[in-house]
Amino acid sequence: MSAAGKGEKSEQTKSTSPLPYTVDMTATAERVYVELYRRCKAAENLGHSESAHCKIFHMVQEAVKRIIPHDPTNKSHALRGHLSNIFRLRKGRLRIVWIASSTMRRICILFISETLRKDGDPNDPYEVFQGQLESGFFDEALQKLGVRRAGVKRK
Repeated sequence: MSAAGKGEKSEQTKSTSPLPYTVDMTATAERVYVELYRRCKAAENLGHSESAHCKIFHMVQEAVKRIIPHDPTNKSHALRGHLSNIFRLRKGRLRIVWIASSTMRRICILFISETLRKDGDPNDPYEVFQGQLESGFFDEALQKLGVRRAGVKRK
């Protein structure tokens, strides 16, 4: 085999494999993601690529494309109690909440928030998320991935 042939083979070995999980978003999470992207691009167009808008968008982008798909069911990201089977990532004010199916190799980002966390505040991201969850807002995504809500009383 020629040296070129060996080089080609080693390049194939070095190539990155596709992400092990497919990532989807609910419509509301996607709207937040697109809005963060829009703010970042607007700041970049004004020459402010180091603005808070860009930092937040890049944190969300890294979480959605790298951190969450790498190990989506990591227990350190798991919520507890009636929110078990649901995972979240926190970075400062940022909260990203998702569900995952290891059998389907799929993730669904349910909720993205950059609102300040304050216990008891009606705008607390966990209060907002819990209200949406209890109202059935995410039922379709949960059913699609075969994830059940813990603590839900069956009728």
